[in-house]
Amino acid sequence: MTASDSTPSAVRSGAADVVREHAIDVAGDPAALVAALALQLDVGPPSDADIWLAWTAIRGELPREDDVIALRRSIALNGAMSALTLLGGRTDATVFGPRNGFDVVTGAILVDVTHASSTDSISGIQRVVRETVRRWDGAHPIVLVSWTSDYRALRHLTSSEYRRIREVTAGTISTDVARGGSDGPDDAPALVLPVGGLYIVAEIAAEPERAERILALGRFAQARVAAIGYDIVPLTSGETATPAMATLFPLYLEALSYADRIGTISTATATEFQGWKRMLSASGKTGPDIRAVFLGGDSPSPLTGDDSSAAEQLGILEGEPLVLAVGSHEPRKNHLSILTAARSLWNQGLSFRLVFIGSGTWSNEGFSALAEVMIGEGHHLQVLTGSTDEHLAAAYRLADVTIFTSTHEGFGLPIVESLRSGTPVIASDVGSMREIAEHYTGVVQVNPHDDRALERELTRLLTSRPALDELTTAARANSFLSWDDYADELWDYLTA
Repeated sequence: MTASDSTPSAVRSGAADVVREHAIDVAGDPAALVAALALQLDVGPPSDADIWLAWTAIRGELPREDDVIALRRSIALNGAMSALTLLGGRTDATVFGPRNGFDVVTGAILVDVTHASSTDSISGIQRVVRETVRRWDGAHPIVLVSWTSDYRALRHLTSSEYRRIREVTAGTISTDVARGGSDGPDDAPALVLPVGGLYIVAEIAAEPERAERILALGRFAQARVAAIGYDIVPLTSGETATPAMATLFPLYLEALSYADRIGTISTATATEFQGWKRMLSASGKTGPDIRAVFLGGDSPSPLTGDDSSAAEQLGILEGEPLVLAVGSHEPRKNHLSILTAARSLWNQGLSFRLVFIGSGTWSNEGFSALAEVMIGEGHHLQVLTGSTDEHLAAAYRLADVTIFTSTHEGFGLPIVESLRSGTPVIASDVGSMREIAEHYTGVVQVNPHDDRALERELTRLLTSRPALDELTTAARANSFLSWDDYADELWDYLTA
């Protein structure tokens, strides 16, 4: 066990002093730590923060809410020495000692990037995490953390996980990172025990073991908790969420109920979180402070470039308009509506190419089946399940218009990415997508539940060059909020 210090001595008191003084290494004797903690906790009624810290230091994992309450009662009934001894020691113990080192980090700002550091995928949330956290890491003294595979303890990142956050964008995965290695035996990450400071949940953390421990950290520990709020879709549009996410999401929200601050990615999402916060009073909670920090979004690559390779990949014919749709094919993305409108226009004799760029996901069988039929009919339709940042940026530039008519979004990043590439967008007239259209020009809005409305607008833009040119000019006249702007504003809010 090692100790790191990032803040003034004010955060060092009670059990925290004991843990720091007994920051033993892997080969050390935990009995001395137990005895010293018991002596400290028997001085008077121990605080919840001291009980949380004692559990974590002895067990080598973060406790759940019930664990802290049970230990508090055990100390009251049996005395601290008996209660701590009954905890049983490190959960990662072997005959050679604990498997992992333990880093006591005092007063630091920890940023949880568990998902984004472990996958090569670049979804909307993962892009937000990587673009934001890499800027924080370059400008501020933060500690990037992940959870162990059983979601019981925080740990430092491996070298390949760190590179994913700092360096990786879609299509730039190195061989070592893609395989998860170049992490040799000497790169086994130490566990992290936060004492004071701030723990930022940079992504959705809905796994039960993880959410339960974040809940206890926020309720009992000395560290404050803050989070980026992406959406509450599993509650407000439950029919569009996977059964697993709809089941697990309430526990994630319960964990966030003990957070200090939540910075949402749009005003629409802030409205959702505010509604949830009002419900907390029924259980005696006040909930976190909530503020919208409007999401930035630079183009995936420069506005100009060599698009010939992408044009060849997309099969674009000379003079043929390109309609682009970016995003996964889950039901709320409304891609069946786009296929329906496109098929109607093709049957009417309009000539254009429709390209989808995005991964398949749950309940996308209807989309896949209809797309296969339409391709078999000879329509100029292409579905790409993956793309590099460079090809995605080129597709945005090559497109005449982008369609993003989701029924519910926390933000709608493809709208901004398209506009930054100078390509206008047909977007939904609800929630955060309406909010984007109020911030930026070059967006025409339609009711996402009205297939005919999308068909009419797409017809107008494909058959009227002046109408399309006017919207394109508007798209290119915007002044955009950058990722730098977003990261700075969010940092200032979450760490205040």
